[in-house]
Amino acid sequence: MLVQFSFSNYKSFKDEAILNLVASGTGKKDLYCHEVDGKTSLLRTAVVYGANASGKTKLFEAFNFMKSFISPPKRDNRIPILDYWQTKYDAFRLNTASEKECSFFEAVMVIDGVQYRYGVELNNKEVLSEWLYLKRQREINVFSRDGADIKFNKEQINVKVANNIISADMVSPSSSFLAVLKTFNEPLATKIVSWFDDAIVISANDIRSAVPMQYLADEERKKVITKFMKAFDFNIEDMNLHEIRIEDVPEKVKAMIGEENLAGPLYDGISTSHRQYNELYERVGDVWFSLEKDESYGTNRLFWLSWAIISALEKGTVLFIDEFDSGLHPYIARQVVDMFYRCHTKAQLIINTQNASLLRYKTEDDQKLFVKNQVYIVDKNRYGESTLTPLTDFGGDMRSNLENLYLDGDFGGVPYVSIKSLMELIQRERK
Repeated sequence: MLVQFSFSNYKSFKDEAILNLVASGTGKKDLYCHEVDGKTSLLRTAVVYGANASGKTKLFEAFNFMKSFISPPKRDNRIPILDYWQTKYDAFRLNTASEKECSFFEAVMVIDGVQYRYGVELNNKEVLSEWLYLKRQREINVFSRDGADIKFNKEQINVKVANNIISADMVSPSSSFLAVLKTFNEPLATKIVSWFDDAIVISANDIRSAVPMQYLADEERKKVITKFMKAFDFNIEDMNLHEIRIEDVPEKVKAMIGEENLAGPLYDGISTSHRQYNELYERVGDVWFSLEKDESYGTNRLFWLSWAIISALEKGTVLFIDEFDSGLHPYIARQVVDMFYRCHTKAQLIINTQNASLLRYKTEDDQKLFVKNQVYIVDKNRYGESTLTPLTDFGGDMRSNLENLYLDGDFGGVPYVSIKSLMELIQRERK
């Protein structure tokens, strides 16, 4: 489970931002949190609000950047591209001092009942420092890195593996020591990297990557995804991959795909089955539609979210969803959040949204969908600097409707609109 994520000097965030999921106050009710030990409980869900271009998406991208640094993509599915993070690195650019400073990322997580704290400082060229701590009764240093100087705890890391890596100078200035340890199957490194692998970040701009199409080729996965979709009453009876013949693929497309990928079945989309009736409303068969062309935007969006939601609930992992309820009816959005309260795993859902109505909704058990310590506000100042503030930092009486307080601007994070400029435009058009 994610305990805390913090970072600084990345994209629109100049100063440190902290997303803390330790439960407190009313958030300590069993509904809202998982207990990880006798003292600490962690929130099952958190929601981030903010105006357009305030930095909500950048917060999620910061976590995804850290994930790509630790678990980079692999070349030919074998060799990790350890300097891949450099293609994604983007320090705060609206301040001349920040451009010259390093960026900081740190995540605290609980894995198998043990708390770990992993972090890194880097610039656009190299890793400046890297560290890993574990905590049972007290915090213990697992390894620390200062430039090329690496020290490790011989009781926590496989000595032979670590020594071989260091003596052979396998850790380049642009690679993660943790990631290199993982490539040699060092047990603790594998455990930490696997946690990041299991964490899912769904971008609003690349939502289709959340459910690889080939998942529908797996009969068990297909059944689960179809059942999920039918639960929301989309009248979908079945789903299949739409296969195309190789001879129907244009030569230019074949060249782009590559010969090695033309050996197996080729799919160009997804088909959905709906019941067909006669004039007496008797079922007479099925009609197959194209998900992409015939189904609604909301149906498509829920489909592409489906496996990530199911997987997080089953495995007990953390799931970030950017623009969570885009295209979804508020009732469906509420039900998805409620699933994370009802599941028996240690799954966590972190979302950003502009739908303020979620702040007044209730669960099926008539409890608030979100309480104040689950809510964060992202705001951006006149200098283009984003800040992340927990709702608990705001004073005043919060027993009122949180939705109204947010929309009234009591917490910030609402858009600035120049009515004067808009009226000038209207008057100009009239002329």
